[in-house]
Amino acid sequence: MQFFTPKRTFFLLFLILSVYLFWGNVSPLIDQDEAAYAGFARTMAETGDYLNMEFPYSEPHRKPPLHFWITSFFFQTFGTSEFVLRLFPTICILGTAALTYHLAYVMFNSRTALYAFSILSFSLYFPLNGKIALVDSLLVFFGMLGFVNLHHFIRTSKWIYALLFWCSVSIGVLIKGPPILIFLGGTCFLLLFFAKIRPIIWKLHPWFGLPMALFPIFLWGYFSWQNDGGILIRWMVDWYILRRATNPVFGQSGPPGTYLVLFVITLFPWTRIYLSFLKELFWRFVSHLNSKEIKDSIFSSFRNGILLPLSPRSFLMIGLVFSWIFYEFLSSKLPSYPLSAYPILSILLAEQLSKKHNQIYLYRLYLTTSILMILVIGIIVLPKFNEMRRETKSLAEIAKGRIQTNETLYSYGGLGIPSFAFYFHRPIKEIEWNEFMKVNGSILMTDSDRILFDSMGFKLKQMGEPISLYAYDRNKTLKLVLVKKEP
Repeated sequence: MQFFTPKRTFFLLFLILSVYLFWGNVSPLIDQDEAAYAGFARTMAETGDYLNMEFPYSEPHRKPPLHFWITSFFFQTFGTSEFVLRLFPTICILGTAALTYHLAYVMFNSRTALYAFSILSFSLYFPLNGKIALVDSLLVFFGMLGFVNLHHFIRTSKWIYALLFWCSVSIGVLIKGPPILIFLGGTCFLLLFFAKIRPIIWKLHPWFGLPMALFPIFLWGYFSWQNDGGILIRWMVDWYILRRATNPVFGQSGPPGTYLVLFVITLFPWTRIYLSFLKELFWRFVSHLNSKEIKDSIFSSFRNGILLPLSPRSFLMIGLVFSWIFYEFLSSKLPSYPLSAYPILSILLAEQLSKKHNQIYLYRLYLTTSILMILVIGIIVLPKFNEMRRETKSLAEIAKGRIQTNETLYSYGGLGIPSFAFYFHRPIKEIEWNEFMKVNGSILMTDSDRILFDSMGFKLKQMGEPISLYAYDRNKTLKLVLVKKEP
């Protein structure tokens, strides 16, 4: 009797993944996003104000509030630490991997489900999202939860799956706003073109379910508007909808096809299966183009609906359109945008692998390579990266020793180091040129700015030697100095 059955292998790999994700999660915070989120959550826990999102160096990282509320609750329950900060995002990545296994198991079989779980959980990029507290870890879990329940609803028409689907939408909107509407809403829209599925999708009652799903975020928006006169909401509409659709954010952009190429790297060592999958898609597309009736079939599909039954593969391919393809045409390109595509793509690649005549050999080869890769990452790469991030903790301790406890530290020059603000844990006020002329006291700035101000005749007393800080998010070293500006 074979001991390592697909199910037993899954439980063993799930244990390995859990150890990998939770191990070493006490490392210093990562700039920019993670440290900013930690600052928002801790401020909420300390002040009891769950509407304001105020933290030094963190204005561009404001989001809908659910992630900060959850983190704030965890801080109050278990204490404030890096491990607690990353606890729920790690659980969400584990949950997404489990949902991927479940969906592949329901659609195909236990072996394909094992392959899908392995491709997702032991690839280069996706599991790393469980080792950093970003909103994307929560978003991909609730997006996948909605996708799985949508599939179950199509199969059974049970109301419980519809309820869970709309709950997933509601929570996802409170986490990051439009992305989950794009993914799940777009998927439902495309499913309407299948004639046999259309009546089932209408049974979701979107005219009732969608307003109810959006009610929590509108309620939060109402209270937020009352709190600050609409400043935060107007900023979010501009930043998350208008700017990201038309312009790059954080200087990250790329042409259509960027993610297509990026998956070659991020899915390593399963890249060969991904390329095989793309090759098959390409030739299928070419065969359809050669069809003389393709235009008629497209128009008839829009008018009368696709008469073919919805296969598991078709459902998955539809899921890729608004979790991946949609983002290829945005000018802004962030690696986290197509994160919801990874679980779906993993199932499709698992099905591709299951067709190989030597699938067992290939699976063991890729899985062994994957485990060796995560050992190298966990034992060698991450510890070295963690040492680089300790510099902000050291800077915070030095600054605490050089200024008074209750004194406000002024920050000049758009330094952008929220992790320093988190570890410093004292008042910090960011100032610009016009404010610099008016303030007196301790100021943190770059050494080049200090030299410039000295040449302009300002009275700046240097407090200790300059401190070098490597800003890995910008790949440059900041030479910082504390100065005292006197009247």
